[in-house]
Amino acid sequence: MEITLHVQGVHNCEALVFFAFEKEGEMMPAFKTWLGEKGAWLAENPLLIGFSGRKKSVRYFFSPTGTESPMVILVGLGKRDVFMVRELRQAVAAAMGCAADLELKCLGLDVAVLADTGLEATLAVEEAICAVETAAYKFERLKTNDNGPKKNPTEFRLIAAAESEANLRGSMDKARAVGMGLRLTRDLVNMPSNLATPEYLATAARETAKRHDFGIEVLEADEIEALGMGAFAAVFQARREQARLIILDTHPDQGAESQSRTEAAEADKPLVVIGKGITFDTGGISLKPSQGMEEMKGDMAGAAAVIGFFEAYGQLKSRRRVVGIIPCTENLTGSRAIKPGEVVKTFSGKSVEIVNTDAEGRLLLCDVLSYAGKYDPHGIVDLATLTGAMVVALGPQIAGAFTPQKSLSALIREIGERVGEPCWPMPLWEGYQEELKSEVADLKNVGSREGGAIHAAMFLQRFVPKNTPWIHVDIAGPAYSKKKTDLGISGGTGFGVRTLLELVQEWPENFIDDGERS
Repeated sequence: MEITLHVQGVHNCEALVFFAFEKEGEMMPAFKTWLGEKGAWLAENPLLIGFSGRKKSVRYFFSPTGTESPMVILVGLGKRDVFMVRELRQAVAAAMGCAADLELKCLGLDVAVLADTGLEATLAVEEAICAVETAAYKFERLKTNDNGPKKNPTEFRLIAAAESEANLRGSMDKARAVGMGLRLTRDLVNMPSNLATPEYLATAARETAKRHDFGIEVLEADEIEALGMGAFAAVFQARREQARLIILDTHPDQGAESQSRTEAAEADKPLVVIGKGITFDTGGISLKPSQGMEEMKGDMAGAAAVIGFFEAYGQLKSRRRVVGIIPCTENLTGSRAIKPGEVVKTFSGKSVEIVNTDAEGRLLLCDVLSYAGKYDPHGIVDLATLTGAMVVALGPQIAGAFTPQKSLSALIREIGERVGEPCWPMPLWEGYQEELKSEVADLKNVGSREGGAIHAAMFLQRFVPKNTPWIHVDIAGPAYSKKKTDLGISGGTGFGVRTLLELVQEWPENFIDDGERS
């Protein structure tokens, strides 16, 4: 897909897209300026009758003779006084849908009209390109015929308001990097589990590391067991595919064992990002219902988002050191599967009674959270499709964010709103600690049904390295969409890639008087 940037009008597009605010409709200045002396043609065009600019409304028609592009697409943004970036994303998706129906190959998008809304030109460029990348995505690699959905345009020309060319190019480069990370993440999530095995994820991580000169280490099942990760190992006992523990490092020369690392300043400590990688989840002995089980191929969406984040982060050549830890396995039934009531010893030394084998994600994460302490990290973020209870609480579009650090809670909420990946702050309620008490072990892996997402987060909190800022993001709802959204997304959404990119770059340097430490 080719995207070019222009600060003046573009020529030779099959269609130009203009955005209109509600009740401003066809009278918007950019459209009238483009028409020039042919403006009287507006009053004569019956296709414009009734077009109000209502959100996501679309009209298309042939241009008057003598204009540069043969076709015009008008897309409504809704009311100007409530306009937000989300409306731009929705409008771009609507324009993409119209262009696909018309089988257009080259499309011009005019976002300069947004200049008087307070939306910076750089942000308009970034969000428009991200929306194009999102709406243009299709997962068709396993199809053997060409009878699927109509093809999207392959060439886009973006018209932006006057701004420093370097700034606009920077926004375009960032958006293209985000697009690469999102495509990789969505491909991994959409791939069926017989193909997207733990080793498949490891291969994707290796390829990403090679492209960007990152360090990578991939541990196999016997090495994971040798480390003492008894909770992780319990989950993969009944595996068909070999488990993997993937470790990515953007700056491997600053590894924990190096002399330079031990002498590094506090600011050089890495951030650790962790992604749950259950490549298929049957629930184990605590078997899931059959209806909808095919969607459990997406239980590795946290792992996929972390790999996609590293792809985007590498494209941006960012300097901050980030370590990714990605535990990958299947959760299957069978004669070797762990049974409810068994007790395992974790990497931290704590013992865990496994009451429910379908609460397996937290067993992977508890071991790698403790393991992350070897990097003496500046902070830890984990992404996981962890609980159905989170979907019940917040629905399919919003992730739940759990952290004892108030500033992190506020930051991720603001970032989520900004990038279109909403994350709602959730409580770590001390009164629920009783739910995790076990008669035979230090704690058990589930509490009662009510408050299940909170219990899961509080379980994880027990394994966070002491005095380490941490945030757990339960993406069970928004990681996978069963039906097409108003942004043109279905299947794997790529949720988490953009949030991680912004969170890593804006992570607070200090946490003074900012809530409990884990």
